[in-house]
Amino acid sequence: MADPVEVIPLLVVALVMLSAGGADVTAIEVAVDGDRTVTAVEDVLIVGGGTLTVPSGERVTGPLYVIGGEATIAGRVDGDVVQLAGRLTVTERATITEELQSFGGERTVADDATVGRLTDLPDVVPTDPSPVEAALFLTARALGLALAGWVIARREPTLLANVGDSITDYGLVSGTVGLLASSTGVALIVFMALTVILIPISLLGLLFGIVVVAYANVAFGYLLGRRLPVEDVAQATAAGVVVFLLLVELLGRIPLVGGVLELMVVLVGIGAVLLTYLGLQPFEPAVLPE
Repeated sequence: MADPVEVIPLLVVALVMLSAGGADVTAIEVAVDGDRTVTAVEDVLIVGGGTLTVPSGERVTGPLYVIGGEATIAGRVDGDVVQLAGRLTVTERATITEELQSFGGERTVADDATVGRLTDLPDVVPTDPSPVEAALFLTARALGLALAGWVIARREPTLLANVGDSITDYGLVSGTVGLLASSTGVALIVFMALTVILIPISLLGLLFGIVVVAYANVAFGYLLGRRLPVEDVAQATAAGVVVFLLLVELLGRIPLVGGVLELMVVLVGIGAVLLTYLGLQPFEPAVLPE
């Protein structure tokens, strides 16, 4: 199964490109898993994962987008082929009548393949950062979230207190809500993006998800800050955010177990933020009548 964290942003990019190009799209098909042989495309086909093949002797109509997985063109594609990521192979005697645009990923085009126009564009998929780049990114993220934590704790510490109480007192409930919200949120963003007209809403959904995760990081920093020997709440929160991000970074480096624990922490934080309505009110579980 394709990794939604990588596929969703690229899917949105592909749909934005379709919309910007003025294409009259009535149906979009996304392949995300398994091995598939394509002999006909209704409108637009997007390869997000798995393996897809246009066999020799077959003729399909583009555009064809490759955002993940592996695509092999051995037949004929009447239209454009756009590669954002993944692996694309154009075999001997294969034909792409229009333009082949490559933004990233791995591409192999046989010498005797026919391509209307071949265009290499700047890579839209970031490569693995160097240790120095990773350290700089972590530092920038820590400073940015620490500043946000300092401002919130200085002006409205009750917001962080509400989220923190939900994390500590109702961790299981918060984790369950975080898991349900994350899984359904990803599905909704994908489905909205596939409608093309709802792409702006899907982008807002992604932005909201980023804000919620950042807010959860600040709340964890607030909890850690209360245990530091710092009297000022705002300064303690800022320091706690830095400590929390360093701990999460170290936790993620533990093979297998570290990734699972890191995910659990993130889900609990997301659930706590949502349960408290972004910290605006404390979470109080419903009490069933006797």
